[in-house]
Parts: sequence; C-alpha cells; structure tokens
Amino acid sequence: MKRTKIISLVLVILMVMLTLAACGGKNNAGQQQQQQQQAQQNNQPKYTLQLAGAYSLNADTPRAKATKKIKEIIEQKSNGNIKVELYLDSQLGGDRETLESCQAGNIAMVSSTTAPQVNFIPKLAIFDIPMLFDNLDIAKKVLTGEFRDKLAAEYEKAGFKLLLMVPISYREMTAKKAINTINDLKGVKIRTMENKYHKEFWNSLGANATPLNFSELYIALQQGTVDAQENPYDIILPNKFYEVQKYLIHTHHIAFIHTVVMNKNLYDSMPDDYKKVIDESMKEVSEYLFNESKTQNEQMLASLKEKGMQVIEISQDVKDKMKEAANKVADMVRKDVGNDIVDELMKAIEAAKK
Repeated sequence: MKRTKIISLVLVILMVMLTLAACGGKNNAGQQQQQQQQAQQNNQPKYTLQLAGAYSLNADTPRAKATKKIKEIIEQKSNGNIKVELYLDSQLGGDRETLESCQAGNIAMVSSTTAPQVNFIPKLAIFDIPMLFDNLDIAKKVLTGEFRDKLAAEYEKAGFKLLLMVPISYREMTAKKAINTINDLKGVKIRTMENKYHKEFWNSLGANATPLNFSELYIALQQGTVDAQENPYDIILPNKFYEVQKYLIHTHHIAFIHTVVMNKNLYDSMPDDYKKVIDESMKEVSEYLFNESKTQNEQMLASLKEKGMQVIEISQDVKDKMKEAANKVADMVRKDVGNDIVDELMKAIEAAKK
C-alpha cells in the first residue's frame, strides 16, 4: 500500500513537471515568434518619400486636406516603414520644376493638376478641350474606368507612375457685367492662361482672350485692364475676386483634374507589399478628395453669394454655342496629339453618361 502511494506521488510530480515544461515551451515559442516578427519588421526596407506641390498646405482646401491624408494613411498602412514628407507652398519649386525633379528621380511624388503636365505628357491636352463633362460624376467615371489605364500608360512613357486622378471642380467665368447670351461675350476682355486652346475657345465665342500673369490679375480686374477671368471657386474666393467682379457665370467649361504622380523607377523598385500600400492609400484618398471637393464647392459657392456675387446659370442655347466653339479646340488637339486619344476620350464620356 505504501509502495503504491509512493508510485502515485511520483507520477503526479512527473505530470506536473511535464505540464510546466509544455507551458514553458509554449511561452518560449510565443516569445520566439514575437521576436522573429520584430526582427523581420526591423529588417524591412525603409522609405522616405517627398511629396511636393505648389498649393498651400495650411489652407483648408480639399487638396490640402487630401495631401495630409496621403501622409497619414501611407505611414499607418506601412507601419511606419514608408515615411511621407510634405513640401507644399512651392517649397521645392513650381509645378514645372517639381515635375522635372520627379521625372529625374530627385523628388518621389508630385501633387498637381493636369494642366502643367502637358509639357511632359502631350496627350493630356485632351483635357483642355472645353465642355467635355456635363458634371463631375461623369468625369469621375471616365477617370476611374478603362480610359484611365490608357492615360496611365502615357504617364509611364514619361517616367511617371499615375497614383491618383480626381476631378475636383470646374473653371468658371466671372465678369463685371452679366453674361446671359453669346452676344454678351463679344469684345469682353477675359484673362486666360498662356494656353493656345483656351485662347481659341474664348476668341471663337467673340471674347478677347488676354493672357496675363496670375499675380497681376486682381489689379487688372480692379483697373479694368481686363473685364473677366475664369478659375475654380477655390481660387476665386481666397483671392477676393468678388471685390472686383459682380457676376459668377456657371460655364463649367473645363474640369479641374487633380493628380498625384510618382517617379516610375522608384515605384517599380519597391517591394510588392509596399506598392499595394501606396495603391490602396491613393484609392482611399481619391474617394475622400472627390467627396470633400463636392462638399466644399457647395460651401464656397454659398460664400461667394454671401459676398455679393450674382450667379448666372447659362441657357441651353449658350451651352450649345460654347460646344460649337469647343469643337474647334478639339480639332486643334486632334492635330497636335492625334485622333485616337480624342476618340477614346469621347467614347468613354458617352459610356459614362449611360
């Protein structure tokens, strides 16, 4: 009996020791796994990506807010392995300079509209054809569908990776007098950019397109050197053009398309999981930017009305005449960049309307 008790006690002790050993083994295995994961995390490559732009980071605009989100989301999704440094307010140069630096690989990413990119990607001149998009929802469908892939290929030929492309607003006309008919445009001196397509459009409508440096525009409007100008709300409002222009005419003639591009060689050299982080982050920011722009456009329009601007919605007759003038510009673009890209854009627009 005594011997049986001793054997039982020994067995109990052995079982306890085995259990403790097993638990210890599990704890050690868990610690080892955690240490391995930490080591793997520490061994992952680190990137610091510069994101440059000519617009202000401190303004409460959709572009500025979206740019901050790009940094926030990429850094979060990459667990800090990809850092994004923001250089806005033209800190690294204007649109042309930053795009050249990005193309050369000296800046990782650039945030800008399509207008200055035409110098690098000539086929983007298609977006200088006026009266393309009846509304921004149609523009968004076009720029997120198959046509975007064709554009992305053009960016790659120039050494860029297209990461984001979002329509955020329209260029609208402001004037010191009411514009209700095409005849009202005759002789109106309207400030435009130094852009042959824009000049052709307004001249075809009977206006007098007058290229002028933007820094001189307010004074020119104030002194009557020019009678009118055309820009999105987020330029009209902060520059106080409402002080020197009485009327806001909803021409919706050119969509303001915002992009983020990256040096293609840098993007291609990154690990696949990092590319996925960047792609998913940009897709998320694209949706945010589009929706935020819609909200703020409504708010800015309300502010312009409060400042005393009278809003004119153009008639269908005026729209038709503007589209006729736009066809002349389309012919110019076809001559410069070819029929194919223009035809593909027009097909994509018609498909997006359905």
